[in-house]
Amino acid sequence: MASRVLERSLNDMTLPQFRVLSVIASSSERANRIAEKAAMSRPSLTGLLDGLEARGWVQRVDVEGDRRGVSLEVTRAGADALKQAERAMTAELELVLRSSPDDRTAVVTGLTALGRAIGEHHRARR
Repeated sequence: MASRVLERSLNDMTLPQFRVLSVIASSSERANRIAEKAAMSRPSLTGLLDGLEARGWVQRVDVEGDRRGVSLEVTRAGADALKQAERAMTAELELVLRSSPDDRTAVVTGLTALGRAIGEHHRARR
């Protein structure tokens, strides 16, 4: 239900597109690494990347020294779309949580803790 609320706040992007665009924006990576970070299969990612590229939000870039290697980068338009999506979701969450300051505090505290736990988990896996 929460994901539907957030996705409805996005005019021109899906949550999977948002997730993948966010991963790519955090660091230029190869597709197999992005699929791992975004928790999706490689075939699903390929279709999603084709759509992101068609919209001009990502570009494939050859990896120097590796003829078959391609990394992905967010374009200026992609960065703008990502910022707009983040603002839209933040505004929607503000509306949802505005009526209950206690719930808002609990949600922010919980998400902060979750972010730390995920970061620690990823560092431990390396």
